Order: sequence, then C-alpha cells, then structure tokens
Amino acid sequence: MRHYELYLLNNEVASSYSGKEAKLFQLFAERAQASELEQSLYDKQVQYITNPLPQTKLYQALFNRYGFEKSDSYLIFSSFNHTNRCKVMIEERKICLDALGDLSAETLVFDLFKPVDPHLFAVNVKDGRFGWLQPHERQSVL
Repeated sequence: MRHYELYLLNNEVASSYSGKEAKLFQLFAERAQASELEQSLYDKQVQYITNPLPQTKLYQALFNRYGFEKSDSYLIFSSFNHTNRCKVMIEERKICLDALGDLSAETLVFDLFKPVDPHLFAVNVKDGRFGWLQPHERQSVL
C-alpha cells in the first residue's frame, strides 16, 4: 500500500519553492522521522506553510465525478481494473490517500483534485515520491 498526504501550500511558499520541491519533501521526510519531542516543532512548520483545504470544492469534485455525498472517507475504484483503488480521507489541512494496485490508482485522485487548487502538493515519504498535482509554469524575469 502506498500512502500519500496532500497539502495546500500557501501562495508565497508555492511560488518560492517552485523548482525546489525536494526541499519541501525534506521537511515532510524529517517530520515523519522526528521524535515525539521534535514532532510538534515540525507540525508548527507545516501549519505555517499550508492553508486549510477548500473542503467544499473537494467534496463537490467527488460528488460531480462519483456521486459521493460528504463522508469521512471514500473508496475509489478504477473503472478498468478494480484491483486499483484508493481510500481518500479529507481532513482540515491534509488529504490522506492510501493506494493499492498500479500507479494509476492514485492518478485517479490526483486528476480529480488537480483543478481544485494549483498549490496542492503530494508527499509519499516512504517511497520518496512528491510533487505538485498541477505543475507550475516557471516565470521568466526580464
């Protein structure tokens, strides 16, 4: 099973760390390995760089695509392969996603939430996977 956490990063952090996603991942990886004593410090840092999720938009996306009503968790199956599935839990500041099957399992959810906000960032600490659901375009400065 692959576990992802999705966060809505604030505009300033999203702009500053576009192209430097590995530094963001490092924060989440260190947080996952921190002792209990250090955990609260990392939690404060994550809270500082993130915004609360637009839950209404997320629930609306789930309803529009799958007809799901508001719930604590959702189980989403791939239409072409039912061994590919994701469990999705929406919290105030993060979305937890547990995926089984091939990588298309989580892609279903990423594609669903991608239009909700361009600053959604996914992290899978165990497998070292991370990135924006909707990659940012680099702006050139003249």
